[in-house]
Amino acid sequence: MEHSKSPTPETPAGPNSRERFRRFIREAESSVDYWVDGPITEFSEDIWRLMEEQKVSRAELARRLGTSRAYITKLLGGNANFTLHTMTKVAMALGATVHVHVASQKAITRWIDELPAEED
Repeated sequence: MEHSKSPTPETPAGPNSRERFRRFIREAESSVDYWVDGPITEFSEDIWRLMEEQKVSRAELARRLGTSRAYITKLLGGNANFTLHTMTKVAMALGATVHVHVASQKAITRWIDELPAEED
């Protein structure tokens, strides 16, 4: 029966590996692409959620936008080059709106959406 060795600096779990990982994260965080991917993912997830809540299919969303189902699939996969114009059109097709928020890179943002009370 073989016994596993304790982590050493040469093994993936060693201290050098942790430092390489920290350096990798620091370098990634200095890239614009790193900071673009988060909002794209959040937008795509929000659109999926709205579609699910409203029982809107990809085909129906494509019809509402006057585009193809393939484009909707690309858009929902986060593979589209989003502009605010595109994001707004998609949101409006689902009776929603886009809000842009700028905060410190270290901030944790929590959104709370409240609908206005219905008037009598």
